[in-house]
Amino acid sequence: MWQCPKCKREFARVNQSHSCVVFSLENHFRGKEQARKLFDFLITQIKNKIGPVKIESLPCCIHFVSSFSFGACWALKDRIRIDFRVDEKIKTKRSFKMKQISVNRYMYYFDIFDKKEINAEILGFIKTAYHLDQ
Repeated sequence: MWQCPKCKREFARVNQSHSCVVFSLENHFRGKEQARKLFDFLITQIKNKIGPVKIESLPCCIHFVSSFSFGACWALKDRIRIDFRVDEKIKTKRSFKMKQISVNRYMYYFDIFDKKEINAEILGFIKTAYHLDQ
């Protein structure tokens, strides 16, 4: 792992291009109480059922990091939007968008409105993304 000497973020590649700007979680969740509750619940579920997760709060979004960035979150007024990358197409009606980002990588987007939606299906997909590069 390479650590940027300026922002202290860690990356798999030496001198990886990135922004050193840090943006507080409080800024993401200001006026978005429902989103904050969902985010906190999701992080607890990831830690308890998948593994340790580091949070990198950037101006664009919030990254989920294990030994690499495996997903992201956006705080919206009444929900959170999450994405994650996997190495095969998954079958689900819950994803509102899928992009093929390389020959063997697919990015899926989900909107989460309620804690009940953070279930075994979503956590299974996140677990696949979490372990993808190991």
